[in-house]
Amino acid sequence: MRISQETEKATPWGPKMTVFTHFLPETQISRYGSWLKTLDPQTLRNYFGISISAEGINRLISKFKQDKANHHFLIAHHDGHWAGVIHIACLNDAVEFGVIVKKEFRRQGIADQLLSEAITWAQNRGYRALCMHCVIENQAIRYICDKHGLQSRNIYGDVEGHMDLPKPSWRSLWKEYWQRQANWYYFIGERIKSF
Repeated sequence: MRISQETEKATPWGPKMTVFTHFLPETQISRYGSWLKTLDPQTLRNYFGISISAEGINRLISKFKQDKANHHFLIAHHDGHWAGVIHIACLNDAVEFGVIVKKEFRRQGIADQLLSEAITWAQNRGYRALCMHCVIENQAIRYICDKHGLQSRNIYGDVEGHMDLPKPSWRSLWKEYWQRQANWYYFIGERIKSF
């Protein structure tokens, strides 16, 4: 399990919350589907670009289970709750990201943190290109894409962000390693305090 943490910082909307992240084990992909079903219809529409039913989510999860090696889910936790997820779909030397944050956890830097960690993860595994799609009304994701250097363009009323990923470097490997170590330490410290 990979744990990372974002320290509390002030934002225009209040303090940024402490968030831990980890990759969902392949055997627990169904938990992603269960979490999606707890989200409001507008959040799901902004994420998928269409309205999707519980049965549609079940079919999607079944597809992910059939191709586990190419689907990864980085989960952001806050106080024991899933606050957000980035789905990483891999195809050859490219990745496609889908970021979704639960309504009550928005505007806290969670999507920014997830995207930053996922970009480093993809870079360190040798992926060469990254893309993201979002509905044109999703201003928050468009802003995050721009912030992280994805070049966006309008395609048939939706927005596609793209970037070429750099090769892994000592700096990117070191960043991921120390982030993981520091956050394990922080995570364990928080757990000890709760006893």
